[in-house]
Amino acid sequence: MQKKSKENFIDIVPASGKRVISDIVSAPKKEITSQFFKEPSPTIKVLKQRGRRGKRGWVTFIILVVLTVFILGSMFFAEMEVTLTPKTASWQIEKTLILKRYQDQAPPVFRTLTLPDIRSGLFKATEKRTEDAKAGGVVVIFNKSRDAQVLIASTRMEAPNGNIYRIPKTIVVPAAKSESGKLTPGSKEIAVLADKPGALYNLGLADFTLPGLKGTLKYELIFGRSKTEIQGGSEGEQVVVGKNDRDAALAGLVNEAQKEAVSIILKKIPQEEFLLPASVEYIALKEESNPVAGAVADNFTFDMEGEIRAATMSRSELETDLLKDNPRLAGFNGATVRIKNLENLNIKLINYKFDVPSFTIQVFGMAEVEVVLDQVAVKNKIIEKDISSASTLLGEYPYISRAEINFKPFWIGLFYKKPPKDPSRIDIILR
Repeated sequence: MQKKSKENFIDIVPASGKRVISDIVSAPKKEITSQFFKEPSPTIKVLKQRGRRGKRGWVTFIILVVLTVFILGSMFFAEMEVTLTPKTASWQIEKTLILKRYQDQAPPVFRTLTLPDIRSGLFKATEKRTEDAKAGGVVVIFNKSRDAQVLIASTRMEAPNGNIYRIPKTIVVPAAKSESGKLTPGSKEIAVLADKPGALYNLGLADFTLPGLKGTLKYELIFGRSKTEIQGGSEGEQVVVGKNDRDAALAGLVNEAQKEAVSIILKKIPQEEFLLPASVEYIALKEESNPVAGAVADNFTFDMEGEIRAATMSRSELETDLLKDNPRLAGFNGATVRIKNLENLNIKLINYKFDVPSFTIQVFGMAEVEVVLDQVAVKNKIIEKDISSASTLLGEYPYISRAEINFKPFWIGLFYKKPPKDPSRIDIILR
């Protein structure tokens, strides 16, 4: 009996009756080769799907981490906006106070201040004069000789253009001096007038000779030099700087200064100081016109130096004295209050002068009173008591009529309502 293995072997013998080894081996080779062209097995597909699911999981994890960090960071840097409306009231005030000058006095006291003020303007001359006028100016006469020189009244001085000007009185020009080997000429300043009236004698700065000394050695040693221009010469009807023109210029500059005085003072004094408006005044100390009054000119400049004066007092002291003993203050639960419209009340000064030791003021009008909130204290209380709702805040401050709390960014308040621990991230808005 043949073995089973041999029978199986005989079953695949070809029809020729011969057993060919290549025929027997070829079938398994074809079968193995075909496996390379088949689709991946289900087992391999399962492994690839698991890899994609793993990547998706990591992406989801990273997104959750980023969101968590963003939310925690937003919570850490979140800001709180607190809008508060302090309690207010209005009532009529009529009070009389005696103020004493600040000098170890009990309040209420006042202080005075002065501010220097300089102004200038260009103005039109309007006065007309028909008489002839001689031009005039100031000349310095120099003497380089070793002897003093006497010049009698009406001594002529000649300008480069040939115009003659005369000395109105007798003068003595000092002799020259020798100092350290250097000769210093003597000099004398004198006002001169043109020899004749008329605008032709108006002259700018120039040098002058003395025709009376011509032909002598002193002609070269004694000469004149302008200190000012020579002006004012005219004939017939001329426009001159009149007294009324000068007075109008002064009044215009003073009026301008008085209009600006209050704003100038308010820029200089501290915010806690209150200006008594009725005390503001302007004092002109020095004025000058160029050319001078009476000179021929179409326009002239006018310069003025003055002082702005006023009285001030402490704003809080004034408010305290005006509200003192008022029964309506009880409605503010002991809170600090202020008068919002203090500048709009009528304040009358009695017996006031800039240098008085004391004077009286009368104050009347409808005062608008409101609570003064200490924003730093409010922030500290919000942090200390972990206040995040308007109702809780109103319970802490009965003199606040309305409160509103918002968070930034706005969506933080949807799931996290805690005040920041840093006061700088709490913004107080008063309305």
